[in-house]
Amino acid sequence: KALRAVRASGGTAVSELLMRWAGRDQVRRAAVSSPAARELVARYVAGEHLDDLVPVLHSLVDKGLLVSVEYLGRPVTTLGDAEANQTGYLELVVRLTAEGLAKGAEISVRLGLLGQELGMHGEEFALQAARRITRMANNAGALVTLDMSGSESVDLTLDTWVQLNQDLPSIGATVQAALHRTERDLANLAMPGGRIRLCKGAFREPRTVAFRNRHEVDLAFVRGLRILMKSQAVPLVATHDPRLIAIAEELVRRSGRAPDSYEFQMLYGVRPLELRRLVDIGHVARSYVPYGPGWYEYYLRGFVERPDNLALFMRSLLGKR
Repeated sequence: KALRAVRASGGTAVSELLMRWAGRDQVRRAAVSSPAARELVARYVAGEHLDDLVPVLHSLVDKGLLVSVEYLGRPVTTLGDAEANQTGYLELVVRLTAEGLAKGAEISVRLGLLGQELGMHGEEFALQAARRITRMANNAGALVTLDMSGSESVDLTLDTWVQLNQDLPSIGATVQAALHRTERDLANLAMPGGRIRLCKGAFREPRTVAFRNRHEVDLAFVRGLRILMKSQAVPLVATHDPRLIAIAEELVRRSGRAPDSYEFQMLYGVRPLELRRLVDIGHVARSYVPYGPGWYEYYLRGFVERPDNLALFMRSLLGKR
């Protein structure tokens, strides 16, 4: 009945209720030990360990794709948690280097995993940890792009980006088209050579700060694309939407951009044939690959926006395919 309710309603209230259920410790333990649930998650997450990640990256690179890796650390409640996640990022850089995968790869860093939300001391630790990770990645030939969380973290994340950018101009920033402020932010961020990832935004925000209607979000995404394509920044077009991809391709054509002056990015496991098509016709395309011990929490984050995933996940816990 719960599964039918998720599909029938498409409503946020039902999805949020079931997401709270999925977040219970006993449900997490069941998911971690369930082969069917792990098989489902494996479509979109490369695994929990570096040994799981590396074969996936080699496979994607062999297909002509670039890769972006998001380390899924544990939730952070103390500076000790942030330090453990910092270690995870640094170990990632070391392993990518050893495997010959670092050069040209992108590492997506979420400052919340480095303690950004733990007050003044957490903010300082996150800044220094991000600086350490970025320098190490840069020395290995890898790129770093700061990921973005909810609207309440945008100012602090962009302030951190500004400080890091002074030493390492190659560091990228992520902006969310759904936020009302994004066009203003792009006017300041779209500097020559700067890597700016434009996505729709995966967080449910109040109408006072964000567009909620899908059409409005799409229009905002296109406005952001136009700003980036007219600038000397490097747009990272992060969407799976075929209409927006087609618009981006047309804007690239009109602007006469060189192939290495922009790229398309898509989540691992989502529309892989489309990503390969973009490569085959001469675009630069990157697969965004999440992995790490926080895979379960990562998967939960998408449930409200993708209730069908929650239904599939619940079925897998019941041993159904």
